[in-house]
Amino acid sequence: MDLLKDNPIRIFYRYLFPAVSAAVAIAIYSFVDTIVIGQDVGPNGTAACAIVLPCFTIAHCIDLICGIGGSVLMSRARGEGNQEKGNAYFTASLIYVGIVTAIFWLLSILFQEQIYRLFGADDVLLPYAMEYGRWIFAAFPSFVLVSFLGAYIRTDGAPKFVMNVTMIGGIINIIGDIVFVFPMGMGMTGAALATVLGSLIQSVILIRYILLGKTSLRLAKPFQWFKAIKNISALGIGAGVTQIAMTLVTYIINNQIMKYSGSDALAVYGMLSTVTALFISIFAGIGQAAQPVVSVNYGANQKERYQIVGKLGLKVALISGLVCFGLCALFPSQMVSLFMKVTPGVAEIAPNIIRVYAMSYLPMAISLFVTAYLQSVGRANLATLVSMLRGVILSAILLYVLPLLMGGSGIWWAVTIAESGAAIIGIVYMMPELIKA
Repeated sequence: MDLLKDNPIRIFYRYLFPAVSAAVAIAIYSFVDTIVIGQDVGPNGTAACAIVLPCFTIAHCIDLICGIGGSVLMSRARGEGNQEKGNAYFTASLIYVGIVTAIFWLLSILFQEQIYRLFGADDVLLPYAMEYGRWIFAAFPSFVLVSFLGAYIRTDGAPKFVMNVTMIGGIINIIGDIVFVFPMGMGMTGAALATVLGSLIQSVILIRYILLGKTSLRLAKPFQWFKAIKNISALGIGAGVTQIAMTLVTYIINNQIMKYSGSDALAVYGMLSTVTALFISIFAGIGQAAQPVVSVNYGANQKERYQIVGKLGLKVALISGLVCFGLCALFPSQMVSLFMKVTPGVAEIAPNIIRVYAMSYLPMAISLFVTAYLQSVGRANLATLVSMLRGVILSAILLYVLPLLMGGSGIWWAVTIAESGAAIIGIVYMMPELIKA
């Protein structure tokens, strides 16, 4: 397909399904793990999943900063007709992601117990978190590599291949979960091993695809190393902040829940955080589908083409947010039953928590698409600001203030209000980019 000449609407839809499918397949790892652990181990296992979830979030943050930032710059350079410059950005981001991943991997292994304590583990939950998390942290580089290489191969013009690879990994994870946890009785260790196995196989397939020369990605010496990494970071941080924010919000919510509501509410949040990660993957996939088309046409100064994709992507994000909200609002009890053995305490509090929290999905979908679009049209500072507002500034303030006024229920309202405020501001920033001549 020709990103500069073919119908932009058709191109967007050709990227949309593979991008969303690939993003969902990655989220399926923690999604399926939470279900089988909740059914086998119970609420303590589900709560432990919420404690280990930041591992996946940090991995995704690294690949977004290095991969999305670099792939947007590569696409823009190609839109300008400069293939060598595009390859230089690919090389710089490859080195960048390797260094950052190595640092976080070492720290996570050395301070694993402290990380779990930080994210709310008490003496009861810590053994569950340790059993599951030690395998996840051991394979940390693989989780980064899958999304990083997937972003580049997708941008290079092979979104269906990336989708197929991630679906393979998801299927392996699901089969492994079912076999290792139930017939073999391996509990949380079995769920973790299934997740690691799926990710490792994905990594091998993606690396082999590049090494066999099936992409146009080539190594090239960056002209200015530090400047290239700075440019990559400046663009990627808008998407990365979303994941950093999720880690910070998880820390605050976990500790606030244990302070105001207890372990039953944390078990419900463990389920919700997994569902939310799945929905965020869908919302982020919409932005990832738009980014190659928008960034290439932005580089070629084809305003009408990238504005068409921006308007269309925003509509798709709106519909997706409404559907996700509707599913949670209509079937809260069924969702809880799917994810865990329901105790009387969980059954009593879960429906209200889920319905309030689910109100955040519509504004969340808008904010994530706005961030992706602003990145693609060179408005990295605005993209970062929207991400910071929704994920750090508004959320952190409200998560501490509202529980003082409303008790435990204030935790769930804080998320919805923060997402809504950021979405309104994001739309205000995005509108001029959609209509300017």
